[in-house]
Amino acid sequence: MPPHRFTRTQRVRRRGEFQRVFDSGWKVSSRFFTLVLAPGATPTPRLGIVASRKLGDAVRRNRAKRLIREIFRHLETEPGPSVDVVVIPRRELFDAPYADLERDFRAVWRRGRARVRPAHAG
Repeated sequence: MPPHRFTRTQRVRRRGEFQRVFDSGWKVSSRFFTLVLAPGATPTPRLGIVASRKLGDAVRRNRAKRLIREIFRHLETEPGPSVDVVVIPRRELFDAPYADLERDFRAVWRRGRARVRPAHAG
């Protein structure tokens, strides 16, 4: 069984990386998430999460981040160009079942990837 660690190469980590995604990315919103996607700087997709205090206390913010990371891990099997994505969770995600969150994330991910693909190919 492969390890399920979320390694450094899978994360948008530095302020400049987040800023690059926000400056050059496309914003796609859904019921539970807002995704900002930009062509990737590495060969693999990378994830960054922005969970502000508006989302709730530290326990709720950390739960939201764990849920998002778990959903993102399951997306790795989908082929496509490299993408850096920053996810901004909405408060509504705490009241939704995991299956709904996963379905919503996959839908918004596909919509966002379709917008990033032409820029990456060029």
